[in-house]
Amino acid sequence: MGQTADVTEEDPGPVVQRILLGAELREARENSGLSTSDATKRLGWYAGKLSKVEQGDKSVTDKELAKAIDVFGIARERADALKGLAAEARRKLPPARVPEWATKYVNLIAAASELKLFFPDSFPGTVQTFDYAHAMLSGSVVVSRADVERMAEERVKRAKTLLNNEETRFWLIVGEEALHRQIGGKSVLREQLEQVRQFAESPNATVQMVPFDGGAHTCHGTSFTIITLLEGKPSIVYTEGLTGSDYLGREHVRVYNLAYDNLRAVALSPQKTLEAIERRIGELT
Repeated sequence: MGQTADVTEEDPGPVVQRILLGAELREARENSGLSTSDATKRLGWYAGKLSKVEQGDKSVTDKELAKAIDVFGIARERADALKGLAAEARRKLPPARVPEWATKYVNLIAAASELKLFFPDSFPGTVQTFDYAHAMLSGSVVVSRADVERMAEERVKRAKTLLNNEETRFWLIVGEEALHRQIGGKSVLREQLEQVRQFAESPNATVQMVPFDGGAHTCHGTSFTIITLLEGKPSIVYTEGLTGSDYLGREHVRVYNLAYDNLRAVALSPQKTLEAIERRIGELT
């Protein structure tokens, strides 16, 4: 049975504040010229704690933050903003159910200013219809049957929120297989394609398809999401497996952005992709 954890749709959640706080502290530490090990010693923290804080995986107390502000020489105005972030990062959230390892991702996409997704053989949860999501979740070996309907409904809510959100810039690249794999059957795929067509026609979204005859590209067998929370702040790369997920930063982000640029170059244009989607809808009618 898949484990579940508490998150919410409306509130991006303290994880976002933890990640932003961690990014600010890492930048301040680097500007101060301190290595992670040197900073850890001066802070009096146990080994590994600072890395967890900088990655957004651990919150800090007011006392710990005050020490970091002093050690890193953070200016008063910036320090006040960090204290606010730290307080937000310790809030509790009302419950909703998602797989435990996906908790951070659900919160991050809710707070993102830009999302870049690549899925080679299917459409991701952020754009799924109920029936398509239900069919995918029903085939999972880590999601319990009792959770399938609830999780499918939550994916629908996220898709609608994203579709109606004019502030989040959304890029989706899929492999041509996504247009042909009949997850849930012919009618379910048609309905899913009709929803993806809505995304493709949305002014804040760009949808592209990598065709079968496009040759080699940089991301065979790999799906991932690049998440930008705030303009000018570090992005995060999210990758997911059957039993867990990874959140990558720094050099990984640079590499994945280069890979995404390559995908955009080899994919069909947004207009030709839309035409391919409409043709496929016609074939499934």
